Amino acid sequence: MLHDVDSGNIDCSLGMDVVDVNMLRENGDSMALHAYMKPKTAYHHGDLRNDLIVAAERLLALKGVTALSLREVAKAARVSHAAPYRHFHDKTALIEALATEGFEQLRKGCEKAKRKYPADPARQLVEAGMAYLFYAIEKPAIVHLMFGGVLSLDDCGAELKQAADTAFGSLVQIVGTGQEAGIYQKSDVVELTLTAWSTVYGLSLMTTAGLLGKRTKSRAEVEKLGESVAGILLSGLLKR
Repeated sequence: MLHDVDSGNIDCSLGMDVVDVNMLRENGDSMALHAYMKPKTAYHHGDLRNDLIVAAERLLALKGVTALSLREVAKAARVSHAAPYRHFHDKTALIEALATEGFEQLRKGCEKAKRKYPADPARQLVEAGMAYLFYAIEKPAIVHLMFGGVLSLDDCGAELKQAADTAFGSLVQIVGTGQEAGIYQKSDVVELTLTAWSTVYGLSLMTTAGLLGKRTKSRAEVEKLGESVAGILLSGLLKR
């Protein structure tokens, strides 16, 4: 189910797409905006679905979810107005596809962390959190689709539901591995995972909203803050 929530006001000083869009908006450069909406690569008949998703993502960052339509996506992808219906029966299906890709990227971040630090579940959790944080910075409009109330994961297509469950399950596995290694408390693994995810999610929202000022002016500063927050999460707030 699609809820009418606009993501057009989301901004992020480190996400190049959002910076570019805002600059073009402020300058009133309609021709440049039109050029921005077009996919950077030419349309290929053998990859219509991907072309449509690329065009939809760029339009989403530019105009927000409320203004997104299959007709506008077709125009941006330089295909006929009927072409999107070969893959997406309506706007909700297209938006779900964008969110599905977002959850897939989160899963990949977890899997990469596991491969990079196979014997260090604590570092795996930090790296997975960093992957989410920087994805949220680079793709704030997509993350808004995933977690901003635009879509309901209780009332969505099977593909999106599976992608969301798999992404969360990958993070649960990291926490579970840490429990097995004896480094995390023997609490409910899902609740521990929700605690970690909620912390990173909150940090990403504050970062993309520009609420943290100088602490997030560069990638290095964001990484430093993320490491600090992760350290506090792992050690806890209580004095030992």
